[in-house]
Amino acid sequence: MSGCGDNGNDTQGATGTMMTTTLPPLTTTTPSTTTGTETDTTAPTTTDGTATATESTTTPTTTETTGPTSTTEPVDTTAGPTTEPQTSTTTLTTMGTTTDTPCQEISVTVQPVKPNTMLVLDKSGSMLQKWDADADPVTPDVTRWYSLYGVVNQVLTDFNDKFNFGMNLFPSKNALGEYKMTACLVNDQVEVPVAELNKDAIIPVLPAQSNMTIAGGTPTALGMTAALNHLKSLDPAVPRIVMLVTDGAANCSTTAPNLTELFEVYDANLPPIVGDAFTVDSIPTYVIGIAIDNAPNPNIQDGNPNMINPYEKLNELATLGGTAKAGDEKFYSAKNAIELSDALNAIVQDAQSCIIPLESPPAFPDKTIVKLGNAEIPMITDCANESGWRYIEPMPYTALELCGTACADLKIAGAADVEYYCDAG
Repeated sequence: MSGCGDNGNDTQGATGTMMTTTLPPLTTTTPSTTTGTETDTTAPTTTDGTATATESTTTPTTTETTGPTSTTEPVDTTAGPTTEPQTSTTTLTTMGTTTDTPCQEISVTVQPVKPNTMLVLDKSGSMLQKWDADADPVTPDVTRWYSLYGVVNQVLTDFNDKFNFGMNLFPSKNALGEYKMTACLVNDQVEVPVAELNKDAIIPVLPAQSNMTIAGGTPTALGMTAALNHLKSLDPAVPRIVMLVTDGAANCSTTAPNLTELFEVYDANLPPIVGDAFTVDSIPTYVIGIAIDNAPNPNIQDGNPNMINPYEKLNELATLGGTAKAGDEKFYSAKNAIELSDALNAIVQDAQSCIIPLESPPAFPDKTIVKLGNAEIPMITDCANESGWRYIEPMPYTALELCGTACADLKIAGAADVEYYCDAG
């Protein structure tokens, strides 16, 4: 996208990159009331084919174009009355290519920026528990992991071109199903770094859909830490997001003094990790809970944090992560595969960006127009309380953002029309 910054009076050669589309010259008409003169403009010539910019005038002038060995013949004025309109055409030389570029509207359809998104997935032993995935008592039950694999595959297929996805597992595939530290293993680096069109890189790394050997505890804090460290290494100007999917409360605390507290005590390190990611680094965390009951865990040695309510803990994470839903249930709860699919689809719809990158800053920012379909979107200043669009600060503006209902409409439309306007001078 490119805006025209030449107002028709400057004959210096342009040095910026122009759009490849050649637009017709702009013709401006200004009635002359000069008496006793007639304007005769001699066409410019060049010694190496480089174009020059010339303008008709009512006084004798010599116009020169700064550029490689380019010359322009003088403009002669001959006496005589005239009432004919005069024409001004600007010709720019850019990167060795001559393009007739008027100061007029340039319209481009653009898509929002793709958020850098980490899928942080629970691979603990409890994910092998079976459930009624399709809410049909006649069909056989499947494991929670079977359902999660299928839904992740579906989301990556549907949104592969709208998100830059990465993926991390907790615990890692090396974790063992034993009451030892080996149940809490998590890789320091994420399983699959964020990249464009990343479905084919993520799916083969996941344990197979029918896998019956996955094992381990629920080291959510370690899984989140690796994912967040990766996201923090990426461009902060591009939205960064975590989608956390788990079927229980976190354990495997790195500060646990013994094995009992390692597995039977909730990992209190997790909430501040999620909260700081949102408040300090502007990285929200969406939380999906699989088969989460709104009741305290029993006080028994079973590898689940004792006497805490996992439902309340996930509500807390969603709130701290900046993605709390309205109502009492703040996280996305899934009691079967249908609800799990609905939850992940709702999250990706909500998480789609409303920031539109601009290839180059507009020459005249106040003349920019943004449209969704045929509807023009108003320019606003307060994204939190108004619906419309605004520039992403600071100048020079390289992106704009749609807010409120305009943002919701953009997510449905998938693209917006942005019109740059130049001032003819």
